[in-house]
Amino acid sequence: MKLELAPFAKTSALALAAVCLVACPAKPVPTTPAGGSGAASPRGDTLSPAAIKRHLDYLASDKLGGRAVGSPGIALAARYHETIFRAAGLAPLFRDAAGKPSYRQPFALRGSRPDPGAKLSFKVHEGSAREQRFELRRLDDFTLGGYREDCGALERAELLYAGYLITSKAHDWDDLKGADVRGKVLLVEVNEPGNEPGGIFEGEAMTYFGRWTYKFERANALGAKGVLIIHERKGASYGWDVVRNSWSKESFFLPGEAQRSCFHGWITRDVAVKLLSAAGHDRDALFRRAGRKDFKPIALPVAVEARQQPTFRTVTAENVAGVIRAGKPATPHRTVVLSAHFDHLGRDASRQGDQIFNGAVDNSAASAVMLALAQHLAQRRAQLASDVIVLGATAEEVGLLGSRYFASHPPVARETLWANVNLELTNVWGPTRDVFAIGASQSDLDGVCRAAAKQAGLDYVAERGREHGFFYRSDQLSFARVGVPGVWLHEGPTSKDPKVDIAARRQHFRKSVYHTVGDEVKADFDLRGAQQIARWAAAIIDVLGRASARPRFKEGSAFRR
Repeated sequence: MKLELAPFAKTSALALAAVCLVACPAKPVPTTPAGGSGAASPRGDTLSPAAIKRHLDYLASDKLGGRAVGSPGIALAARYHETIFRAAGLAPLFRDAAGKPSYRQPFALRGSRPDPGAKLSFKVHEGSAREQRFELRRLDDFTLGGYREDCGALERAELLYAGYLITSKAHDWDDLKGADVRGKVLLVEVNEPGNEPGGIFEGEAMTYFGRWTYKFERANALGAKGVLIIHERKGASYGWDVVRNSWSKESFFLPGEAQRSCFHGWITRDVAVKLLSAAGHDRDALFRRAGRKDFKPIALPVAVEARQQPTFRTVTAENVAGVIRAGKPATPHRTVVLSAHFDHLGRDASRQGDQIFNGAVDNSAASAVMLALAQHLAQRRAQLASDVIVLGATAEEVGLLGSRYFASHPPVARETLWANVNLELTNVWGPTRDVFAIGASQSDLDGVCRAAAKQAGLDYVAERGREHGFFYRSDQLSFARVGVPGVWLHEGPTSKDPKVDIAARRQHFRKSVYHTVGDEVKADFDLRGAQQIARWAAAIIDVLGRASARPRFKEGSAFRR
């Protein structure tokens, strides 16, 4: 992988200005059924809260077992998507092994199951009178994984503190300063320096350089023996329980990609404080030092020993997608990809009590909205100016691998892909007066989303929570990396009901429910919020259908060439 994100092609300033709201004079496509929000169409209101709930209840049920990649439950979820697509009249996009039309896009994934007996230890000042040994507890103190099958059960190496492990010419930042890290274990910070208003990269907005995926990819590309990220709740934007739950399960990678590092993992802040103190460094002082441009890697008097024997397997994963052909195709021809991932974390048989990670909000609610929209748009295909690909993506939870494969192997010409409208963690707590689109500021989709919000009767507000880097944490990223602008649709902070604090409920979910077995369908869900997002998505597709030029990435976006 390149050190900088793959940006988009250069275009003229005139074309940039044209797309936002220069549209064909055609009348907007209705985004609600005839008769208003409370009336059903002759075939039923597919965007009603009740219709959305039927999809949600099935996908988040125990029957599907948490929908882990490679599990029987995810096969049931894929079959459900296929059934809905076929019944709604979506056209298949792929061919099966026999050459027949298919809704499935199969691809191989290599699975790496963590070793439950994995051990991680440190020797500080080894061989001297000051020697100290740290034996860590798996999942309580550290997580460990690996994608190389030829590494030994015991890996031993020197520890090098490498700051944020970021190299970016665009930001005049280089944590390595030419240091050779081959064969070493890198201890690195999560997030990026200056992640605050007026900061070095994008101010308080996290970029891809701050994501754990970048750290692992960078260490691998450099030939490091291994990499360990220091967990900080603020920097990661989630607690240790999320790291523990995520990395105690099988992880996946695309076969054929070069794997040079033997292991990757996380350690807790408490472990880092004690380890660095024993090595003669104050944790907070080192953290501040890493935030300066003149930072250089620091060799620590620490030997690392990592013992693990992951087990590997190959599984066939499947995206599920169909297309709704435009009844009134605009010129130039355009396709919008409407997406939501349907995989989640599966089950944990070692747990007492509830073992199933049902993933109701993450991401069955979004899948339910996408399926309802597939039915809704298919009923209105005669009015559509854009082809709409409806993509149920798999393997999002294990690195956005399903959308990454789809974006790299699109079933239509990539230049006809105008935008990705992605649904993720969709609002289940009630209607709001406003909405925002994560990542919209990167491209002309900002103007499109604003116009569509107005069409849907909603206020459009600036993106919240940019310090968490949400744009880089869901499937719209896969499309951006191949030059297709994308957004993640999100409710705004202002509830229509003053007695309901939707922003507080969202915050509670992220802090206490996200990636836990508690993410289940609740009796107090108010799916009018999900319905609202669905109608906004339909309006976005309408606005794109009437636009005169393809959306482009803005000047300054990492995705623009």
